[in-house]
Amino acid sequence: MSNVTISPLSTAIPALIDPALLAHRQRHPRYQPALHLFATTDRGDQAIGLVTHTRWRRQLAQFEVGEVELFGSAHFDVTETLLAAAAETAVAAGIAWLRCALPLSIAGQWGMIPATLHSRITWHGGDGTLIPATLADVADLVALDQHAPTPRCVTPLRYEPDWRWQMRDQPPLVAHDQLGRIVGYVLLRDEHVIEGRAVDAGAARDLLCRLPHSTHELWLTPDHPLAQAALELGATLMLHLPPADGILPVWIVIDPLTALRAHQAAFRVRIAASRYADWYGSVALSGEWGAMRIECRAGKVHISVGTGIADINVWQLSNSGLSALLLGRRSVSDLRATNELRCADHGLEVVETLFPVSA
Repeated sequence: MSNVTISPLSTAIPALIDPALLAHRQRHPRYQPALHLFATTDRGDQAIGLVTHTRWRRQLAQFEVGEVELFGSAHFDVTETLLAAAAETAVAAGIAWLRCALPLSIAGQWGMIPATLHSRITWHGGDGTLIPATLADVADLVALDQHAPTPRCVTPLRYEPDWRWQMRDQPPLVAHDQLGRIVGYVLLRDEHVIEGRAVDAGAARDLLCRLPHSTHELWLTPDHPLAQAALELGATLMLHLPPADGILPVWIVIDPLTALRAHQAAFRVRIAASRYADWYGSVALSGEWGAMRIECRAGKVHISVGTGIADINVWQLSNSGLSALLLGRRSVSDLRATNELRCADHGLEVVETLFPVSA
């Protein structure tokens, strides 16, 4: 194995990345120079890791995410060292998660997992009457992101600066109502819908019927409002585990305490809506990543470091298992069945109330 040296990306940019793409990343509203990294080895390999601070949400929980893009050498040791350095600098910047497109066969070795199942919805295209959004539409796009129906899985969350930055790269296609207000938008990648919002089911149907003629797939989860509208209009859903040889966005929690505290409001709502609304008790979570404690006191939730004596213990929880619980990717009982955590039978229902699956 060669020695890998990590340093901040300097102004003397190696010919590994399109200068225009780099300039666009440097205009991101949460750009930090320390999050752009350069790796070299004594055998002459070079690689760049760009970390962009994005925000996502799932119900009431907000995810501070470092989106990692890799350029240059794809040697295993270079990628591994670059991701480790990205995690370290991201945590220092207040980021709790990493997200990166990687082959699943490699990502699994580092505990990184896809956030959802592999979902594809066939579509017959539309009449092509959607139009690109402009800067005048930013306020409506922010309102849609904040208030439109969303699926149960993790979804991007953009504020005004984020949308202004997005417009420079790829403006969404939008539909307006008779008053000129945006009632829905989609983002496309290679003619596939990868993201979208609509104010209601009727607007979702209209949005689908106005997609470009060449749009034949929606890369959305089955509970996504646009996916539901497509299925009502006769589309076909294909759902399976992500392919082992595929290159997909994968996630890992890198700051468990920050990630858990971001779920505090969500935990409170989940407990309040269950038969444990008046429960006084504690849940201790522990694993190779550390130990945390969730205290429930008649509707109030507090999260702290350490375990101590707890009513319910979840131990030997792997890093990927913790990521899966917070993302809603897998249930506690499923992780227990595959020996990725241990939990007594009496505690399963409480813990699954705190960590419901997304689909």
